[in-house]
Amino acid sequence: MEQSTIAVSNESKEEWKQFKNHPQESFESMINRILKSHFDEDERLNAKDLKDIKLAMDDFANGRFTTNKDIRKELKL
Repeated sequence: MEQSTIAVSNESKEEWKQFKNHPQESFESMINRILKSHFDEDERLNAKDLKDIKLAMDDFANGRFTTNKDIRKELKL
């Protein structure tokens, strides 16, 4: 696979991090996702989606979640 690099300022790189879905998402994946959503109406997030994502992130940050391990234990799997 052929690759190339692009030069961006450290300031831009730090700003772009806010657009990642998760900290381990690569910049390539993030950029491709954003470009696709820009051109694909079905991929665009609406205000409700963004609100739901913000609420979910807040729940996770405050420990309001259940792990797969806990669910398996509860369901006796």
